[in-house]
Amino acid sequence: GILILCKTLLKGGAEKQALILARSLQEKNLNVCIVNWYKDKIDPENMKYIQDHAIRYFSLGGGLLSRLISLRKILKKEKTGFIVSYLTLANIVAGISKLTCRNLKTIGGIRNEKLPFYKFVIERFIHNHVNDITVFNNYSGSEKFRKRGFNPDKIHVIQNAIELENRPVEGEKPAGDEIRIVTVGRFVKQKDYPTALKSFRLLKELCKTTRFRYIIIGYGPLEKEIRSIAHDLEITGDIQIMINPPDIPGILRNSDIFLSTSLFEGVSNAIMEAMVVGLPIVATEVGDNKQLIRNSYNGYLVPCKNTGLVVQKLGYLCESEEKRHTFGRNSRLILEMDFSMSKLVDNYISLFERLGGK
Repeated sequence: GILILCKTLLKGGAEKQALILARSLQEKNLNVCIVNWYKDKIDPENMKYIQDHAIRYFSLGGGLLSRLISLRKILKKEKTGFIVSYLTLANIVAGISKLTCRNLKTIGGIRNEKLPFYKFVIERFIHNHVNDITVFNNYSGSEKFRKRGFNPDKIHVIQNAIELENRPVEGEKPAGDEIRIVTVGRFVKQKDYPTALKSFRLLKELCKTTRFRYIIIGYGPLEKEIRSIAHDLEITGDIQIMINPPDIPGILRNSDIFLSTSLFEGVSNAIMEAMVVGLPIVATEVGDNKQLIRNSYNGYLVPCKNTGLVVQKLGYLCESEEKRHTFGRNSRLILEMDFSMSKLVDNYISLFERLGGK
């Protein structure tokens, strides 16, 4: 059997990918379950996804020892041959399980091209000395970590997948001439909201005859700072900050351009979600964004913190509705070719076979 282990199932890119993998493996008639290390930490939408797709789900409660004992019982009951773990805590727990369960294969997961130093040191030790393989979801991170001492023979890249079915390329945009720019991302330094907000202010000054709205979707510790910057830039009347709204795909469908100013990434789920509904993208050239965005085909890549180029590329898209629609259609084509669920599950099955499983 295959056990997918997550620290939590709250909203997040790693959690979403874990659920997609569980569903995809299950549809291949493989024995798979998903385990949530922190019992009470699950987003209602993720629970609904589990129920809708009849994914076998276990949650762990109690103290550390109690959780480890419960996990061991699940591993034995499910006759687990593989643990696929996501992020540092789950990678550690998978490693501990490997030490106590004979013949168990463990596949760790790293989802970003940059980690805090203490996490990097832990991940390197687990990768080199405990787990069988570490799956990176991005080529950029795998290369950087290899250069910093990760055993290259145990590095494997499998990029994210996205669900495409029943999701139209173009939705019904609101009436009027307002151009809606949207960003989805946690309110943390990594996402560099100051650059996004300053770029939006400059875009308004450049295109004085165009009405704009900037929609920011997310949550996190820097919410107050983001609101303060918007106030100082005198753009509060033109922006809308939404904290974990229930229908993000619907908001994306009603938008015109997706903007990402991240300082580092893995493979961005937020950008992929925007591409699903047919949005053109302006994003920083970090992580594997270059795998998702092809200049002048479905969007534009810009250097980090370069407000001038962000404004220039946004301006190109704002001046041509036809270009926005063409780029949006191309966004979805890229996903269909390179980031399908079938490709994800085939890559994992090949990895299981390489490690000696059935």
